[in-house]
Amino acid sequence: MTQSSVDTESLSEFEKQLVDEISIDEPWALVEEFSELTRVSGSDDEVAAAEYITGRLDALGVSYERHDPELYISQPHGAELTTLNREFKPGPLKTISFSAATTVAGEVEYVGSAGGDLLEDDDDPHEPYHDIGDLTGKIALTATGSLSIRATRVLEEKGAVGVIAIHKHDREPHSGIATPIWGGTPRLDEVDNIPTIPIVNVNNPDGATLREWAESNEGLVVELSTDLTTDWMECPIVVAEVEAGAADADAFVLLHGHYDSWFVGIADNATGDAGLLELARVFEEHSDDLERNIRIAWWPGHSTGRYAGSTWYADTYAHDIADNCVAQVNMDSPGAKDATEYTDMSCWCPEAHDLVGEAIDDVTGASYEEHFPFRAGDYSFDNLGVTGFFMLSSNIPTEERERRGYHAVGGCGGNSDAWHLSTDTLDKAGKEELVRDIRVYAVALARVLNADVLPFDHARNTAKITEAVAAYDNVAGDEFDFSATLEQLDALKSEISAYMEAVHAGEISPEEANDTITRLSRILTRLYLVEDEQFEQDPATSRDPVPKLAPAQKFPILKGDDRKFLQVQLTREQNAVVGELKRARRLVAES
Repeated sequence: MTQSSVDTESLSEFEKQLVDEISIDEPWALVEEFSELTRVSGSDDEVAAAEYITGRLDALGVSYERHDPELYISQPHGAELTTLNREFKPGPLKTISFSAATTVAGEVEYVGSAGGDLLEDDDDPHEPYHDIGDLTGKIALTATGSLSIRATRVLEEKGAVGVIAIHKHDREPHSGIATPIWGGTPRLDEVDNIPTIPIVNVNNPDGATLREWAESNEGLVVELSTDLTTDWMECPIVVAEVEAGAADADAFVLLHGHYDSWFVGIADNATGDAGLLELARVFEEHSDDLERNIRIAWWPGHSTGRYAGSTWYADTYAHDIADNCVAQVNMDSPGAKDATEYTDMSCWCPEAHDLVGEAIDDVTGASYEEHFPFRAGDYSFDNLGVTGFFMLSSNIPTEERERRGYHAVGGCGGNSDAWHLSTDTLDKAGKEELVRDIRVYAVALARVLNADVLPFDHARNTAKITEAVAAYDNVAGDEFDFSATLEQLDALKSEISAYMEAVHAGEISPEEANDTITRLSRILTRLYLVEDEQFEQDPATSRDPVPKLAPAQKFPILKGDDRKFLQVQLTREQNAVVGELKRARRLVAES
């Protein structure tokens, strides 16, 4: 939706104060400081960045804790690619985190594209490379980027001894990470999921040359060498807390973002770190005006540990978060130069749609669109069932990105000449854009922190779940019947709507309503976003809504016994989903 002018009349007096007091001074000082720091997790520059943050919090009088956990981090150092039967001098090369550090040689086979990755829709129900045969002893050349994690696993299972990934970028390939293990650190029974083969990223022109040779009669033989350090490293986590001066001392909102980066990482994510600091400053000055606490966290291990810092925090404070966190809000890549819309990259849980959309409307009047939350960013709190909003922030308009020749990326406002590159420098951020984005966050946060009744619409949440299950029911056809789930969802939506009408009519106390709303989040967020248990982490691979039931999309490609096996699987998963929906209905009925 689009609004032509800023609707400041919709801001409360408190919100107007927050908007007026947010300035560029404190944020831009941090951005300039970080522009000199290569903040790879486990490095001295990362520690220097954490110490800058704590120093400013001290100066601003904001209370905080610093933790220094050992995280399982993989630092890429370099890669080499040598053609053994051709003359070739490659351009910039990169290996990626959790690639194996080794040297291999073999014949190259081009295996096509992996399909969609974490940040792209992919309607193909097949596994990546389903039509590729045995690759034993070969090096797979694939037209994919660093986010297609499951692709590496499939190629390894097919026998490939190494992978060359062709990026869309014409110069430096993007930096990235290979492990599907959320948080980097595997459980003992997940260790085998870490890749054991080397991965080398090449740019698009080099990839085209390698593909031409690999598909020629003469073929292509190469040697790959990768250099990484994968080990336990102490990494600072900084968590500030602004304590409310009013009623609910335990409830809090968790505002967070990563401060590590690839290179100096200005738009991903020095600007986000600057926004967190400015919001800590402004909310601390108004702590007596807050009804709930706000906890503000700077995470390490995002880039080289697959969100290791936020995962450590989710594990370590799991019960505090499950009991008391009313929402988690991620601040990643705000303030990119020329980012004027919120249409392509921002995402949120369905129940937060009106909250986020109205904040964007009231502060900016800019266009915005809702997107299903990616299994990416530092959304490490999904399994705990916490409502989340924002992930990535504003974006450069699509038309402008197309004019500049950008391809799709997962940050920097859509600037593919900056994201995960050494060129993500100070010029990639905009002062006006950053202040505007911080103000949007401030207003949205204030509306949660000071809400009499939490502004989360679980009837809408239920409707989104229904939409997904109905789509699966349509795909399954006669092979499976999802009516048991759809009937429960229909009843739950009606009961939530009636319940909230009673709340707003004053028939149910705000305290009781907020407890119910939060407990509904714990059930419905998990149904909508996760597959594993509450105190686990789903893998860092692409996901569909209601993932327990999403395998229904495979019916069109299955035959014989496989269809019956899937029917058994879905029967059990539907039983679990119906059980959770009945629990949600009892919660509403008994409140």
